[in-house]
Formats: sequence, structure tokens, C-alpha cells
Amino acid sequence: MTLLLASVHAGLLLAGWHWGWPWAAGGLTAVWIGLTACTLYPHCRLFGSATRCFPCASRSVILTIDDGPSADTEEVLALLAAHEVRAVFFLIGERAAQRPEDVRRIVAAGHLVGNHTQTHACYWYWSFPPWRQRRELRQCQHTLSAITGQIPSLFRAPAGLRNPYCNIIAAEFGLTVTGWRARGFDGVNNPLEKILATLRRGLCPGAIVLVHQGRPQAPEVLRRVLEMLAADGWSTTLPDAWLPPRQCAGAQPSGL
Repeated sequence: MTLLLASVHAGLLLAGWHWGWPWAAGGLTAVWIGLTACTLYPHCRLFGSATRCFPCASRSVILTIDDGPSADTEEVLALLAAHEVRAVFFLIGERAAQRPEDVRRIVAAGHLVGNHTQTHACYWYWSFPPWRQRRELRQCQHTLSAITGQIPSLFRAPAGLRNPYCNIIAAEFGLTVTGWRARGFDGVNNPLEKILATLRRGLCPGAIVLVHQGRPQAPEVLRRVLEMLAADGWSTTLPDAWLPPRQCAGAQPSGL
């Protein structure tokens, strides 16, 4: 992607040399408007894919829970246990370091843990240069593996927003970039019924479902989502068959 961008810029500059700089400036502006729009759209594939569904022939979905651990982790785990559901928790490194026992409870209950960056700079992560993204992923990998003894295999960018470097850097750490197929925008203060209706429209076999923890209504949202999935005949699964947790062994990328 970096080589492609360099080639596009070189081509536009060469065209400007021959046909005039206003033409080249207009071309560069159009390119950067397009890149910015793609950066701010979580499902854009220009920078590489973010997995939204896993291969699944049955009426099953994968539940993912972002932004923990938080004060509601115990309640979230109790709800999942009551419904016999396992989930993928995309955890923030800084919060995990503050609540290591919550992280251990998540893993002990049979859930998977994913990398959601160290600081969750959700408003600015999409603009981070490569060295800053690499540091975010490396620190979160170290934090979570030190607590759990397992190296995460899944990564979700804050708010799902990625730039041209995101997938490349995630691959350095052996991380699969993960998006979602169904969400209800529960990260903002939407009415509960609207959250459920929006999420339901995204459901399909193998869909990755996104909810959050750490919000005032998060436990109630999760409870209603679990009840809705059960009532509509959806089961939940984890990508264990092809993505087992990696035990801590060997060094992770550490350069800037």
C-alpha cells in the first residue's frame, strides 16, 4: 500500500510537470479525500480486509465485546455464563493492567481475549503513524500475554477505523484484523430498542456481533442481545477450530 501511494503521488507530480500544477494539485486533493473517506469507513477494503464473518454453515454467530475490562466485567461474565455463551473480549491494555483479575476471570471462563490497543485513542488512532500504531499493539500484546500467559491472535482497531499501515502492522504481530457484521451502536446513548433492531438487521450465519462493556446500560444491552439471539434461534460460537490461543513463547516484534 505504501508503494502504491508513492507511485500515485509520483505519477501525479510527473503529470503536473507536463500539464500544469493546478491539474496535479486537483489530482492529489482527490486522492487524499478518497483516502480520508476510506480511513473513516470501518469496512473499507482499500487498506486490507477486516474480518466480518467466519466460515459457518449453521445458524451461529460470534459475539465480541469491546473496551473492557471495566467495573461491569463480573456482571457481564455472569450474564454470559447464564446463557452458556462464550465471547471474544477485545481488551484495552491500560485497563487490563489496572484490572488484571478481571482479565484472568475472562480467560478462566473460556472466553477469548483480543488486542484493542494499549490506550484506545478512538478519536485519533486512524491518524497514527506506523511507529505509534506498532507501539500500541506491542504494548497491548505484552500486557495481555503477561496477565494470561497467552498471546492474542485477534485485533480490532478503536472504532474499527484503519489507515494504510494498520493491517500491515497487525500482521507483524500475527494478529487477524477483526471487524463486525452486526452492531447496534450501543457505544453511544441510543435507545435500547433501536440498538436491538439495528443489530438484528446485521445477523447472518457466521456474523461477528459487536457490543460494548463499560457503558451505563452495557449489562442491560448484553442481556437483551443474548435473549434476542436465543429467541431468534441463533447459537454462538468461537473461532477455536482455526484460531487457538497462542502460548507465550518467542519474541514479538519490538522495533519502532
